Amino acid sequence: MGSGLFAEIKNNPRALALVIIIHLVVIVLLSINLASDEKPPMPASQKHKIIDAVVVDAKKYDERKKQEKLAVQKKITDKKAAEKKRLAEKKKKQELERKKNLEKKHLAEKKKKQQQAAEKKKALALAKKKEADRKVKETKAREKQARDKQVREKKERERKAEEKKQKELEEKQRLEAEKKRKQEEERQRRAEEKAEFERALIEEERREEEARRQAERAARLQTQRQQYIMLIAQKVENNWLRPATTSEEQSCEIIVTQTMMGDVIDVVLQACTSDTAFQRSVERAVRKASPLPLPPDPELFDRKIYFKFKPR
Repeated sequence: MGSGLFAEIKNNPRALALVIIIHLVVIVLLSINLASDEKPPMPASQKHKIIDAVVVDAKKYDERKKQEKLAVQKKITDKKAAEKKRLAEKKKKQELERKKNLEKKHLAEKKKKQQQAAEKKKALALAKKKEADRKVKETKAREKQARDKQVREKKERERKAEEKKQKELEEKQRLEAEKKRKQEEERQRRAEEKAEFERALIEEERREEEARRQAERAARLQTQRQQYIMLIAQKVENNWLRPATTSEEQSCEIIVTQTMMGDVIDVVLQACTSDTAFQRSVERAVRKASPLPLPPDPELFDRKIYFKFKPR
């Protein structure tokens, strides 16, 4: 019995695990019994019963797991069979549907062909009727064209006769009008030549008068400009303090930048024949002379005034 039990435990890992656990429990119990004097030791037969019980439980556990596995396999097999049956039914249904659709397609094509044949027949009949109507219309149109042509030819002859008469009248009127036009043009040409000659004389007199006035104004402005520059130079000289080293030969050309009111903005000296003291004294004199005299005529105003400063 011991060797058979050992073989069963060896072949069943779960039973082996349970036996190990039971042995641990037995060892713990034995340890407790040995430590206690009040309880007698566990008999050997009782130990074998416990082990046998463990083996029996392991067998029941394996049997239950086996049954569960068989049940799972059965479910899988049943499910596959059901799926196979479902697919077969689906395929059968699809085949029936395909045949049904094919039949519908055949019927639709047949109906379409019949309809096309009917439409073709109807179209042929309509075409024949249209052709007959067209021939009748063409005959009537040709007859009408012949009548219209006769009417047009008669009207054309009458129109040409009237047009010829009208052209002759218009040509006569044109020649008379052309004669009058040329006479009027000649009269206007002579009048325009006379007027142009008179305008030329007046324009020549006007230009001569304008040139005379411009010359007089230019001369007057030139005189006023010289007087204006002399007033500026005189005011600068009045504000000039002669340096001790100045001689009568010393001079400077002055460029003055001013505002509309004569205020001096800038002073530039150039071409000076003098020393530095003279130049500084001249620049101071120009700035002290600000504001400069205003021109008698606004046309004489320049932002930059040029004059030569040479002390007397």
